[in-house]
Amino acid sequence: MAVKVRCPGCEKVLTVPDTARGKAVKCPSCQERISVPAAKDAPPAKSAKTKKPAAAADSEESLLTFDLTKAEDADARICFKCGYDMTYLDEETTECPKCGMDLSTGDLGEKARKKAMKGPDPDKFYSTIWSDQWKFVFRHQGLVWRTVAYVLIASIIMFGMMFSYLYVPLWPPRLFFALMTTVAGMMIPGWLWFLDQEIIKGTLERKDKLKRINMDFFLCSALGVKWVLWHFCVALPIMLIPLLIVWLLKLPPLVGGIVAAITYLPALPMMSIAMGHMIMPHQENGFMIWKLAPAWFKTFGPTFLWTTLLFTVHIPVLACVGTAAALYGPALNTMAAQMDENAAIYRAKRQTEIGDKKDREKAAKDPLVQREFHKVNYMPIVVPSLLWVLGCLLLGYPAVYIMRVNGQLIWFFRENFDLQMIERQYKYKATLPRPGEEEEEKPKATKVVVLEAVVGLAFCLLIGGIGGFVWSSMNNTPVGESILNGLSWGINFAFFSGISMIAKESWEEGPGWGIVCSIPSAMLTVMIICVVLALFLQSPVLLIIAAVAVGIYLLGLIGLLVFTAKHWQTARGGCLLALFAFVINFVIMITAIAVGVSLAVMQSIPGGAKANQEAPAGQQPPAGIDPTMMPGQVPGVPAGGAQPIEQQLTPTAPIP
Repeated sequence: MAVKVRCPGCEKVLTVPDTARGKAVKCPSCQERISVPAAKDAPPAKSAKTKKPAAAADSEESLLTFDLTKAEDADARICFKCGYDMTYLDEETTECPKCGMDLSTGDLGEKARKKAMKGPDPDKFYSTIWSDQWKFVFRHQGLVWRTVAYVLIASIIMFGMMFSYLYVPLWPPRLFFALMTTVAGMMIPGWLWFLDQEIIKGTLERKDKLKRINMDFFLCSALGVKWVLWHFCVALPIMLIPLLIVWLLKLPPLVGGIVAAITYLPALPMMSIAMGHMIMPHQENGFMIWKLAPAWFKTFGPTFLWTTLLFTVHIPVLACVGTAAALYGPALNTMAAQMDENAAIYRAKRQTEIGDKKDREKAAKDPLVQREFHKVNYMPIVVPSLLWVLGCLLLGYPAVYIMRVNGQLIWFFRENFDLQMIERQYKYKATLPRPGEEEEEKPKATKVVVLEAVVGLAFCLLIGGIGGFVWSSMNNTPVGESILNGLSWGINFAFFSGISMIAKESWEEGPGWGIVCSIPSAMLTVMIICVVLALFLQSPVLLIIAAVAVGIYLLGLIGLLVFTAKHWQTARGGCLLALFAFVINFVIMITAIAVGVSLAVMQSIPGGAKANQEAPAGQQPPAGIDPTMMPGQVPGVPAGGAQPIEQQLTPTAPIP
């Protein structure tokens, strides 16, 4: 059996053979002589015939007769793995401070086992879950109140578009309102999803102070769709079988809701794990329930704690929403049903007034035509709206707190989640410029700038046309006229956007150019405001101010053109957008003038237009009467020879 000894010179542990007991060996490192302890008890004496001479007592054969089991020093405590001398340590300390071997168990000790782990100590997750994370929340109160503001704004847009969808009867505008309701509604979970990702990233980077997080409305709306897709991939398979059983047994809706809520609970802890995958280069594991479920079972304790905290800190928010749904849910459903039925009745009655005779007769058979409009009570909206606003105000602090806890969960237990942190690179791509070589931003090609200007103009025209169509639907104005007005406003907005883009670039060149090039945009805004107010207030002073603004605006255009000519590379995008809008507006104006002049000329030609319509024989107008007058406009002569009757006009039923 080998013997471990420590060199007194260099503290190196040596392993010497058992035959060296009682002898002295040299250290191979420092050449120091090391005495190897011998056995305490001597071996039993042998017979005289077999007894060796005393001179051979130190030979190897004599060493074989030692009883090595009794050669152990009971007072010495040396680690049997690394030979560390633990004699002077506390008797209760059984773990070697050098290699971590536990002398009592023969295995690694607790400290060594935690030190050998690749990640941090999971026990610290529980000790920092409350006070430390709330300190993080109070250091980032900007995120708290931005969350409140974004959710409130998105809620106003969502419920406003939803109300417009129920209020407006015609379908094309209703589709637009339904789309806007979806976009605004998806922004709320999308922003929470995006903020959770950013906080988890900062937590994994061990940052206590995050940089500013910018919000993109359409990105958040897209992430809201991603949130729905995740529920479709993970939560729906868990809930599908129980809900299918409820449906087959034809149980009440209340039972179905309770079953859905209970079966949704396992998806919540999986969501906390999935958020760790969503910040990685490869996110597919976050959508695979067969990979999320084993990770959830491995970390059942911390994920259960996270889920409990999620419900606990959001109790005020859940109370506001639950109270509104419980007390005013039936009334809101009734109001929505009445508004939707009013829209259907209006569409049915409108079909009886448009189209040919056959279509009107077919539409008249619709039972909705005979129904009366509901008198809708809008009062149930008030209290739920106030409760919703209160819930949004209470959402900020708990939301940021639970996101930080989610980041800590991913940090401390990341070894159990199989996070794919390394991005695969299939080809070499230089990420940094070479020494002495600075990377300059290349100017855009002319065709790219022209394409961007055309797309911007088309977008403005599309928004203007949709706005005009919606305006005609809500105010019962002619559709064509409203669409043309909307297109005109879209063209004007494109022109305003173009000169504003040039003004933005001018500020990069200097304050002087910025002030000069900002005059057209500022004066155009002042002119529009003054004209609108003058129409409502009937004030000539505002018209005078608008006229002065037009003069300053024209002077500012000169400075704008000078800047564009001098800095064409930076100002060409805005210039092309404004130029395209101006050309289209000019063409429309010239076309309108030409059409108006043509109609006026045709009206002034004798025998033209309506004058060419000869009256049948025997029905010539009396002398002194203008033949172009419509029947029924001749004084004392009823239309078509009919007797004058009293007509009672029945107004069209208003939009509910």
